[in-house]
Amino acid sequence: MAIQIEKAKIIESLKKVMPGVETGSTVIDGADQLLFTGASVSSYNGEIAVSAPCDTQNVSFSVKGADFYNLVSRMSDVTLSLEIVDGKVKIKAGRTKASMTLMDSSKVMELIKDLNLGSLNYKPISEEFIDAVRICSLAGNVESIKGVAVSDYGDTSAVFETDTNRVCINKLPEKMDSFWVDDATFNNALKVGTPNQYCVSETWLHLKYEDGTVFSAKRKDHSAYPFETLAMFPEAFKEAKVIVKGRLPNNIAEAVSRVAILASGVENKNARLVRLTFNKTELDLYAEKVGGEASETIPWESELEEDPQGVEVWVNTSFLLEASNKVMDFTLCYLTMDPSAPPSLSLAFQSGEYTQFVSAATKQTNE
Repeated sequence: MAIQIEKAKIIESLKKVMPGVETGSTVIDGADQLLFTGASVSSYNGEIAVSAPCDTQNVSFSVKGADFYNLVSRMSDVTLSLEIVDGKVKIKAGRTKASMTLMDSSKVMELIKDLNLGSLNYKPISEEFIDAVRICSLAGNVESIKGVAVSDYGDTSAVFETDTNRVCINKLPEKMDSFWVDDATFNNALKVGTPNQYCVSETWLHLKYEDGTVFSAKRKDHSAYPFETLAMFPEAFKEAKVIVKGRLPNNIAEAVSRVAILASGVENKNARLVRLTFNKTELDLYAEKVGGEASETIPWESELEEDPQGVEVWVNTSFLLEASNKVMDFTLCYLTMDPSAPPSLSLAFQSGEYTQFVSAATKQTNE
């Protein structure tokens, strides 16, 4: 017997679970499937598992996920007709008819059951945590230590993210269980919606949403993350030798983008560098590469407290744009992380409980 389903409702559910559907070659049997239980739809690819409410009127079936989603999303009628006949699911919407072969979901269903989603002990998620994740996310992070990480920080917790040249830390108002997950995975979770509960199990982070959807992300090895080193940055910042601090001009992004066209790379990498010259009344930008150079002068909109006396630093243009897009208040300083080592030059961008440190250099090298 055929059942009738509103297209808009099933598409809403499918969008939530598609991050867990493998679209290429699969290692896990069933990782490319959508599993309909009659009351929900689920996906599982070994790194992401998602389960969302989806009323198929007690009709359960499994099909090739990407094909089913692409087909249903392109059907023009507002109502779909689904019917299971002779090992196939027949789909009809308006004048469009299709059938898809049912798939064996027994193996992947066991993997989903092993997550024990129905017996997890969830804890509330604060709005401050979601905001911290969003602001700490580092664009263009390709390092092996990338990802959203949460760990103890003094008497509370903090969100961390880092690569070899940037550190982001956002102190939270509450304690949270520690975890570390991939950036892209967490971004997919936020596309589903804003979770209001979480649970950290032995190998998974589970995020729960108000409608009952559960997004599960495979955790990375927490012991491999440099939490102790990163937690030293705020303390070092308190004792830092400040060269100049202030607020970047509002048109810094446009100016950097223009000058960066003629910015050279670093040791054959894609990184492009711009030289910043800090003067009392203005900020000078300069970039060069074989075949040309460019410069631009921007007056300070807010007067500097210190006279930087023309100090010059080189900064990765992408890092500068990414940091200043979040926070305009900056401090150029020397950080002493190790008393036995020379201090490191850094641009710190700070607002409230959030700080990002961006490495800088006094010459055009990658040292």
